Amino acid sequence: MADAQRIAAEIKRLSQMSEDAFMGMVVEYVMGGTDKRAPREVQGPALHDPRLAPRTLEALKTAVRRAKFFNPIQEGESKKRQKARIAPWQETIKTAMRPVEDVVDDLAHEHAKELAALDDDSFVDRWTGFILDEPVPAPTSPWVEALAFRSPRVAVRAAGICRQMLEEPARFMPEPPPGESGNAQERRIDGFRRRVESEARFLRYGVQYREAREGRMPSEPNVRLQALNLLGERHPEELMKLLRQERGGELERAAEARRQRRALRRAARQGPQ
Repeated sequence: MADAQRIAAEIKRLSQMSEDAFMGMVVEYVMGGTDKRAPREVQGPALHDPRLAPRTLEALKTAVRRAKFFNPIQEGESKKRQKARIAPWQETIKTAMRPVEDVVDDLAHEHAKELAALDDDSFVDRWTGFILDEPVPAPTSPWVEALAFRSPRVAVRAAGICRQMLEEPARFMPEPPPGESGNAQERRIDGFRRRVESEARFLRYGVQYREAREGRMPSEPNVRLQALNLLGERHPEELMKLLRQERGGELERAAEARRQRRALRRAARQGPQ
């Protein structure tokens, strides 16, 4: 009981730290350091606890990207030697991620069940909030929310809403601010569509995994059709112009083919001279 209380107290303390301070502490722990305020046998379980694991994982991933910050170039050291020194450091961080990833994956699996159980309106509201980067309802973390939405259990449902979002973005976006110019509105809609398209790419992996599990061959996206649909939504006049040009070209090619066939028939009737 005493250990559980100490771990709970450590989780509370760590939860109150700033992002940079927390990341520095996580890196120090992974590299074998000891915090004077908590022994490693308390700090380790706290960092791997489901209440803190998503934040721990995010800190480790950020640390890998900021490896040069934690390993600044030394006096007289070449960039090549710095890179060689950083490589094993990054591997240590990545190795430490694996057990934390397992905890986060379990959280996402359970959260996906909760999302799948939502009614249609609630699910659309939750997915729209995620696309708009709204705060995730406690105690779920943004990281777990993202993984749950991208899971095979939920991805198909979310992908269907993405298609609606691309077709009718205004239906899902907040009301425009008063006096918004046309250009500002277009930029806001474009930004919304880019976020939807980005998330749709992640969802596709979940959809394909589900198709494969059900014994169906995952289908490749029809990129040309998607591009044509987007062009029609954003620039309908340009699309009509291109279609008219293409139809004109097809008519001209058909007429040329007919001329060639007539020429061949005439040549055949005339025979060798």
